[in-house]
Amino acid sequence: MHARRLRAGLVTALVALTPVLVVPATVGSSADAAGEAFSVHSWTDPDGDRHRIRWDPCTTVTYAVNVRQAGKSPAARKAALADAREAMRRAAGRTGLTFAFVGRTKEVPRDAAKSWSDRQKAAEIVIAWVNQNREATRSNLLIPSGGGYVSGTGGWVWKAWTVDSKWQLAIGRGFVVVNADHNNRYSRGFGSGYTRGALLLHEIGHALGLDHVGSTSQLMYPQMLDRASSSYKSGDRTGLKKLGEVNGCIPGTAQAWTQI
Repeated sequence: MHARRLRAGLVTALVALTPVLVVPATVGSSADAAGEAFSVHSWTDPDGDRHRIRWDPCTTVTYAVNVRQAGKSPAARKAALADAREAMRRAAGRTGLTFAFVGRTKEVPRDAAKSWSDRQKAAEIVIAWVNQNREATRSNLLIPSGGGYVSGTGGWVWKAWTVDSKWQLAIGRGFVVVNADHNNRYSRGFGSGYTRGALLLHEIGHALGLDHVGSTSQLMYPQMLDRASSSYKSGDRTGLKKLGEVNGCIPGTAQAWTQI
């Protein structure tokens, strides 16, 4: 938890990291696990009012993609970029948020002396493939698992402030980190099986404010499963809608967050 001040009032920033489990050697069960179909994060302000932790739908959220570790050939990297852009398009369709692609980047989200969110310069959301075997391409935001790392990690930072004595809150930075070591575990696109599209949709869901759920039928289940299709399911869609434009604008976002 970090506290800092803006002209709008007290600002609280929280980093939330939620990993995807490594794909198991055997195919996961398709039976529906007991548990909720969607889960969104919330915060109760000092006055006792509850806020969903979400992006402001009345701002344009920029995103950039680092595909330098997404494949060995230009064609492979181009395909990874296409999947990332399609995943963001699908997320936009389910939330009503406006995402603007600002190009490729060499930036790798990672924590150092300052938080990744303070150091992020390419866009509001950075999607990056990382190679944990090289210092220059490594991210300490990717969660260790067993002798390696999870397939991906997504996260966000939010700030809260007051406008006319009323508390407001919005996410202003997000990231998706994808493990290049697992490139061969996922097929391209959004078809059946273990797909890169499903992994990206899952991690983008986290960057937008979704949490893991207990239902295996949903894409936000914490383990990648062999699915008939790679798309947001009914619970995922409900959660994304609750984080989207139906909630209206968030006053003061432009003052609280400097847009990249």
